[in-house]
Amino acid sequence: MDPLFVSSVISNLLSILFLIYGLFRFFELSFLNPIVKYSFSILEPFTKPLRLILPVVFKIDLSSLVLSIFFKGLSFYLYLESQSLETNSIESISWSFLSVLLTISLILRYSLFISIIGSWIAPTSNNAFLIICHGITQPLLRPFQRFTAMGGIDFSPIIVFFILIQIDRLIQNFRFYLELPGLF
Repeated sequence: MDPLFVSSVISNLLSILFLIYGLFRFFELSFLNPIVKYSFSILEPFTKPLRLILPVVFKIDLSSLVLSIFFKGLSFYLYLESQSLETNSIESISWSFLSVLLTISLILRYSLFISIIGSWIAPTSNNAFLIICHGITQPLLRPFQRFTAMGGIDFSPIIVFFILIQIDRLIQNFRFYLELPGLF
């Protein structure tokens, strides 16, 4: 197994962890949830020093976002090195930023899907993971629930899925416009 490739995968996982941490902060999930509490205890020491330079703006934790982009860029660089491919720094930064946006959209879609399935299977569950998924998706669904609840059926998840897919398409079109490699 190529050590550069393994390092690339680990760096990508760190990027996703910092993104999830940033989403926990953005959606203001409860510290009473053991998963949220544990993630904050592990990742807060890395983001706290950066927060002196990069504050929280409009509930977006810039320190976790920058760390996520950094690790995504490192993952991209290590992957290219393992494949003996070349790129420039502007391509790497652009690819990292767009990849982080796509990963956020993917996390939101998976959370929405898990929340929907969880509401069907165990609507009164106190599972920590389901509470997190519900906490992330409920603010996304709330603006559409006023207009889409018909006969006890809520169609707002369909609208949110559609919007997230359209955002993904815009990001992919922007990637094609910049002629970036398709590694996400």
